[in-house]
Amino acid sequence: MKGQVLWLILCTVAGSSSGRRTGSSGAATSSLSTNEVRQLTEELLTLDTGLSQPSVSRQGKTSGSSTGDSATNPLIVNVPRATLSKPTVELMQRLLDNYEPRTTSTEVHTNAEITEENNFVDALMQTPLMQRLETFLKQKNLIRSSLQSTLKDIWFTLYRRGGRNIASSGFEHVFVGELKDGKVAGFHNWLNFRKEEQEGDLDYKGYMKFVDLHGKGQIVKLRFEWLNEAKPVGTVFIGTTPELEIALYTLCFLAKPDSKCPVQLAGNKFNIQTWTFTSGGKTVIGSAYPDI
Repeated sequence: MKGQVLWLILCTVAGSSSGRRTGSSGAATSSLSTNEVRQLTEELLTLDTGLSQPSVSRQGKTSGSSTGDSATNPLIVNVPRATLSKPTVELMQRLLDNYEPRTTSTEVHTNAEITEENNFVDALMQTPLMQRLETFLKQKNLIRSSLQSTLKDIWFTLYRRGGRNIASSGFEHVFVGELKDGKVAGFHNWLNFRKEEQEGDLDYKGYMKFVDLHGKGQIVKLRFEWLNEAKPVGTVFIGTTPELEIALYTLCFLAKPDSKCPVQLAGNKFNIQTWTFTSGGKTVIGSAYPDI
């Protein structure tokens, strides 16, 4: 009996020292408070260098049940050259054509594509915002290795998404978008939204709501069609830096997985929803998006 009591005490101490617990998904969940997360995300926004903002035409309002078109023109009208030449933006754009949209199509992961991924992550880690995030995550025992290696694991590990083929990754789903079961899945980034609009493959249908980040971007809740498949309701960061988006999603994935993670940007309180995916014993990002 005494041995059992001592064992329980030791387990309790060991569990409390890390500040982490295991959720039903199998992912580690932190005990960070709402205030801690919101204070950090505001700090990350302050550290973010930002971008010269693109011209955005939200046009008419719509709803998820609508079948009409409330926007006859593209959403993203013009992007300053200085924005497109920012290192992290330029390197992210090189990744956008590396993926097969359909989750039933096997991804061919070439050495050149791996190099592009590594270069992108390297550039992310050069930013003050990501360096601050790494310090915070280590202080809170949310990562054991470097943030750089963590980003490569959780964002770029390839896995099966409801099919037989290795056809998906967290990065593809969130930042590029996928086609699954006749619908658009993921697709929460403005750089690919712009690219697909320019190529004539995406038809913006109108917006439902937006949040202004006061010169650092905006979040738009909207409806669109991509490659003739529908996204009745989606949210997209627009005019934000890749490092800010990656930082927010990574923080929430590690601290509040499979839940609504309370964040704050430019005084706006909203949630980041993340979903985990387990592949080969490794927990990676299944999805992540702003919930406004």
